[in-house]
Amino acid sequence: MNLDRIEEFLEDIKPEEQYNNFLKDKRVAIVGPSKHMLLSQDGKNIDSYDVVVRLKWLPLKNHNPFLKYIGSKTDVMYSSVLNDQSDFKILSECGVRHSRHPVGKIGIKPSLDKFKDVLIGVYSSEEYAFLLKEYSMENGYVADKIANINSKSPYAIWPQLGFNAIMEAIASDASEVYITGCTMYHGGGHMLQKNKPVSHNKTIVEKHNGVLETLILIDAITQIETNNKRIVLDPVLTKILNTYRHLDLGNTSPTGRKEIFTSTMTKLSDEVNNLIKDLK
Repeated sequence: MNLDRIEEFLEDIKPEEQYNNFLKDKRVAIVGPSKHMLLSQDGKNIDSYDVVVRLKWLPLKNHNPFLKYIGSKTDVMYSSVLNDQSDFKILSECGVRHSRHPVGKIGIKPSLDKFKDVLIGVYSSEEYAFLLKEYSMENGYVADKIANINSKSPYAIWPQLGFNAIMEAIASDASEVYITGCTMYHGGGHMLQKNKPVSHNKTIVEKHNGVLETLILIDAITQIETNNKRIVLDPVLTKILNTYRHLDLGNTSPTGRKEIFTSTMTKLSDEVNNLIKDLK
């Protein structure tokens, strides 16, 4: 992918003023739910960041059995469902200041609301879907053509929640972005769920495509690091991205690329799932 296109994409998805200013010149940690986080005690490091972003769930105040692994701080919560006032009350009590809700539909007008001290942002993920369509066509995923990004469409493909959180932080004026607990659907499961069998993950999980998101993330990091922004990855995500970076694709056709990527994802998913196989 032409890095000029990635630069244009990052400009298009740069957060609105209120959220961007909240991240500006700060060290930001994006914390996903992958169970591999329970393999290292990274909690103090996570909580040392100026802003901690979590996905779909957060450690509740005074009830956090994973404190030494994931920390306790939460400043931003990304949610795939619209919360109600009781939810925002809990978020506020846990220190959350921004709730982000990307919607997988075209034409959603961005809105900003407030409950107590929580700013609630709702917006469309359409720019992500357009870029995913371009990557799908380049890499042999022709069945994933996007007529629209309504999740009811049989050809819908739109970004997973964590991808939104990561890319918004990268596109923002944050000084550093640390990404941990995210595997882009390359195994790992959720720390609150029982382990899945090895090879559970597929290249396409429902309406998301982990391979395409991984390829976009690699290109976005390449582009953004030319502007001296520091991107830090945990060891598992580092290995995933480096494996794709080192693939010898040469003049491989789109269909051939898809076959290579599918095989690579299966292998990496097995490796990540084997890492966590002894965790409850």
